[in-house]
Amino acid sequence: MHTPPPASPPSPSPDGGGAFYEDAKEAIGAVMAWCSRELMAARRSGDQQRQEDLVAQLQVCGQDRQRLADAGPAEIGRITELYTERLKFLQAAGHD
Repeated sequence: MHTPPPASPPSPSPDGGGAFYEDAKEAIGAVMAWCSRELMAARRSGDQQRQEDLVAQLQVCGQDRQRLADAGPAEIGRITELYTERLKFLQAAGHD
């Protein structure tokens, strides 16, 4: 009888957290995508202050995403929760 190959392991993460690391990356990515869409709209409208605010938010997101590489499970969980809540807030505020 042929034995099927083992299931693919989860994506490697620097801390060995696998799914938690990926969840954090996805949460940050979702907020970054939201900010990018809003930035495009602000550029079209010529709203310079909004553009500056969104660029600053994108920079913070990028810094947090880079921090994931050295973060332990607790920090990864905190970042995931922070960005999940941030996205919910942004969407609920009508900025979907």
